[in-house]
Amino acid sequence: MTYTAAVAATHDRTISRVLAHRCAVAEVFVTSMHAVAEDEFVVGAQLPRMHAYYGDHSGALALRHDPLLVMEAARQAAIALTHEYYGVPTEAAFLVRTFNATGSDTAAWEVGIAPADLVMTVRVPRKHRRGEVLHGLDMVLDIACGDTPMATVDGSFSWTTANHWAALRTGFRDSLGLGPFVGASALGERAPAALVGRENWRNVVIGPPEIDGDRAIAQVVADLAHPFLFDHQLDHVPGSLLIEAARQTALSVVLEETPKLVCVASAFDQFVELDRPVHCHAEVTDSGVEATVVRCEIRQAATVAARIDLEFAEEELVPDEVGG
Repeated sequence: MTYTAAVAATHDRTISRVLAHRCAVAEVFVTSMHAVAEDEFVVGAQLPRMHAYYGDHSGALALRHDPLLVMEAARQAAIALTHEYYGVPTEAAFLVRTFNATGSDTAAWEVGIAPADLVMTVRVPRKHRRGEVLHGLDMVLDIACGDTPMATVDGSFSWTTANHWAALRTGFRDSLGLGPFVGASALGERAPAALVGRENWRNVVIGPPEIDGDRAIAQVVADLAHPFLFDHQLDHVPGSLLIEAARQTALSVVLEETPKLVCVASAFDQFVELDRPVHCHAEVTDSGVEATVVRCEIRQAATVAARIDLEFAEEELVPDEVGG
């Protein structure tokens, strides 16, 4: 492999949707990839100024880039790098163990008069091998907009063949007493959009929450017709939907404080099935002057399938900009 000592990210066009595991070309955010040293890369990405899903937020939060959008751009970069530089076939299936993000308190989050051109400095601190065969990576992506720091995203993930994936899915469903997947459960009632910081009801992914003080429980609503969350056909609930369900359940408790999401820490222990009820349990564990931490658990079949911790900070309202 040839490395370039000094290289700049470019933002002229997006990479192939196949590398980003996207069906819709419009949902590809990565624009360039370059290897600069062994296990070190520079990646370009561009965030749209408006987005039907990621840009759908109420109040002052609509004037900021969504942290989950930045995480999605990082996810696409991580997967694309494995295909481009680690020889992973594009038909490989991916398993995510952890996915985290910590935002920088800078002006980079403010939506400007042009799309945000991101530069991701990527390193691989650990490789996962089975014998001599590479099957997974840990990645850290330091993300800036221009010269302004924006966030650090890190994750740990593995990949496998289509046949092994099918065997994993069959074995897991058998352990739950389920047969082959034939279709998702019927959609349940959704929570009011305003309760979870959304304006478009299509972007609500939980049912009406049961709120008890600093705690809330809500059923996860998986809309297989959603054009982003189910950009392509899946046989399980994707991690992106689970993180959003955690955020919305948390917001049902803390939304009145006008919080902006500043930190996400998530760990995924097992598959979440589309044809069985799944609930998000959220509890405020720390509420200080500068930050509020909400711990969430995704539970299905009496088991915790994922753990997602969210940290919120208060967002200052600008009356003239939000119609107040």
